[in-house]
Amino acid sequence: MKKSVMFRLGMALLIIVALVGCAPKEKPKVTFFWALYDGLTEDFRASVEAAFNKSSSDAQVQIVPVKWDDMQTKLTTAVAGGTPPEISVVGTRWILDFMSTNSVDEVSQYLSKATMDNINPAAMEAKVKGKLMGIPIAAGARILAINNDIAKDVPKTMEELEADALKVTKPPKAYGLFMVGKSFTELTDFAYYFYAAGGNFFETKADGSYGKCTVNSDAGVKALTFMAKLALKDKVVEDKFTSYTRMDGHPLFYAGKIGYVMIGAWVDSAMKQAGAKFPVTYASIPSFAGEKPAGLIITDSIAFFTKAKNLKAAGKFVDFFYQDAYKGKFDQLVGFPPTTLSAAKDPFWQSPLFQALNAAALTARPWPLVDGFDTLNNEAWKACEKVFQGQASPKDALDAAAAAVDKARGM
Repeated sequence: MKKSVMFRLGMALLIIVALVGCAPKEKPKVTFFWALYDGLTEDFRASVEAAFNKSSSDAQVQIVPVKWDDMQTKLTTAVAGGTPPEISVVGTRWILDFMSTNSVDEVSQYLSKATMDNINPAAMEAKVKGKLMGIPIAAGARILAINNDIAKDVPKTMEELEADALKVTKPPKAYGLFMVGKSFTELTDFAYYFYAAGGNFFETKADGSYGKCTVNSDAGVKALTFMAKLALKDKVVEDKFTSYTRMDGHPLFYAGKIGYVMIGAWVDSAMKQAGAKFPVTYASIPSFAGEKPAGLIITDSIAFFTKAKNLKAAGKFVDFFYQDAYKGKFDQLVGFPPTTLSAAKDPFWQSPLFQALNAAALTARPWPLVDGFDTLNNEAWKACEKVFQGQASPKDALDAAAAAVDKARGM
C-alpha cells in the first residue's frame, strides 16, 4: 500500500514538473513612454501595441501615453528611482543630461542594419562624439500658417507680420496672431522671435563649446520687447493669452479664430481632426528687417535607458515600429516630415505643406545641444511671464535669466 501511494505521489510530482516545464515563458516586456504629439490618436497607439504583441514570439511592448508637459518629469523620476522604461521619446536636448548620469545607451547596437540604413542622416541630431544616442522620431522646421479666411498677405519680415496682424484683428471674432503666454515645456515661442532677431542662446567658443548665456543680448531684448508690444499694446493676440500653453491654444487656430500662427508640421493633420474647413497658406517664419532668415527646427528622439532590463527586446520593437506601415503612419498623423528614407517617398509628402517645411528647413537652426538647457528653458520662460505680467522690463528680466543660467552652469 505504501508503495502504491508513493508511486502515485511520484507520478503526480512528475506531471507537475512536466506541466511547469511546458508552461509558456512570459515574453520580455518592453515599456515605451509614448509622447502625445498633436495629431496622434489613441486608436493608433493601441494598434501599434497590439500588432507588435501579436507578431512577436519573443518580446511584448506596453506603450504608455504621456503628455509632453509631463514627459521630462515622469522620465527623470523613473530614472532616478531605478525603474526607467526601456525606451522613451525625449527632446533631443535632454540626452546630454541623461548622458551625464550614464542613464542612456548608444542606440545602434540594439537596432538592425536595415533600420539604421533607412534613417535620414540629416535627422541624426543626437549624435554625440560619434555615437548615436537617440534614434530620431520627429524632426521638422517650424513654419507660419495663415488662415486665408482672415488673412491673405504673406509677411516677409516680422514688422510686416505686425502690420498684417493689426489689419485683420477684430476681437472677439478674429485675432491676428496666436502667442503662447504661459510657461510651457518648450521655449519655442520665444525662440521664433529670438532667432528672427539674429540671436544665439550661448556664446560659441573657438573649440565649438558653449560659453555664457546670451539670451539677454540685444537680439533677446528686441525679441521680447516686440512680443510684449504685439500682446500688450497692439493687442493682436488672443484674449487671456497668458493662460494658454501651446496645447491649450492651438485649437483656437483650428477653430478659425486666428489669422497667423507659428506652428509645427502637425498643423495639417490636427486641422483635419478638428474639422477645420478654411483654406491655409504655409510660409517660412519671417525674420526682422535686415536679419538673415533663421527659423527653428525641432528634433525629438527615442532613447534607450541603460538600467532597464529588456533593451534587446526594445530594439526589436523599434525595428518593427520603424516599418513604413507604422512609422510612416505616425509621421502622417503628427505631420512631421519622415525620418526614414522609405516613408519620404509616399505621395502624401508631395504637398504645399511639405514644400514649405523643406524651404524653412534650409535656414532653420536647432536648439543648442548643451548641458543646462532645461535651466535656460525655465528661466527664459520666467522672463517672458514677468514681462507679460508687467513685473519687469525685457532687459531686466532677461539679465536675471542669463545670470541664473550661468550660475547653474558654474560660470
